[in-house]
Amino acid sequence: MGKRAAATVVASLTITCLYASTATAETRLGDTQILSASVNGGKPVVIGTAAQTSFTATVTASDPEGIDYIDPLLYKGPITAPTGRLTAVRDPECTVSKAVTRCTWHFSVSRSWLQSTDAGTWRLHVNATAQDGDHHWKEAAASVGIQRASKLTANASPEPVSKGKPISVTGILSRVNWTDSRNHGYANQRVQLQFRTPGGTYRTVKTVTTNSTGHLKTTVNATRDGYWRYSYTGSTTTAAANAPGDRVDAR
Repeated sequence: MGKRAAATVVASLTITCLYASTATAETRLGDTQILSASVNGGKPVVIGTAAQTSFTATVTASDPEGIDYIDPLLYKGPITAPTGRLTAVRDPECTVSKAVTRCTWHFSVSRSWLQSTDAGTWRLHVNATAQDGDHHWKEAAASVGIQRASKLTANASPEPVSKGKPISVTGILSRVNWTDSRNHGYANQRVQLQFRTPGGTYRTVKTVTTNSTGHLKTTVNATRDGYWRYSYTGSTTTAAANAPGDRVDAR
């Protein structure tokens, strides 16, 4: 995380609130309440080879005396010793309706700040403080997966093939390494081989495991014309991916 330190400057107030609240996962004083929080609309943040990746976080809080400020902080690891921290790049956009305040912050991640070990679950620490000094702190008001982008290929052969005869479906599952900005094979991953007719939807035929270099290979019988592809559902560290379908005519 050292190479990102200069770019990720955390406000002193947020840090004070973070470490003051480590005794419990949640601290409340008075009527202040964090009503909701989300990061990237609840979807993973997928980071590939682009120089910058942007996303938002939204928090809604309330207090009868009105909200003074809301501080969000994204972090990875234990809150007492986070391995990564990320703050918003500018002031939030807020709307106020009586006692309720809703704010949206913009975050930006440079790929050059990241190491591949930074992939995984990040949590949003929130401090909402009211005009009268009441507050609500949440250690994990929301969470988001920051994932390495992945790629998947599929090639079915021979094309065409006699009906009922076997075809071989090969492919490669790879994912980006943030250090060198290149894709490398992803070993020992379960990937679904799927098929659809020209007018149908994909269904899973079997599950295949990548070898030590991320390669896939299996054999199936082709009984109908259609498209074959591999599909990877993803993990906490790596984004899901579907290969483009490869058509095989069964004659």
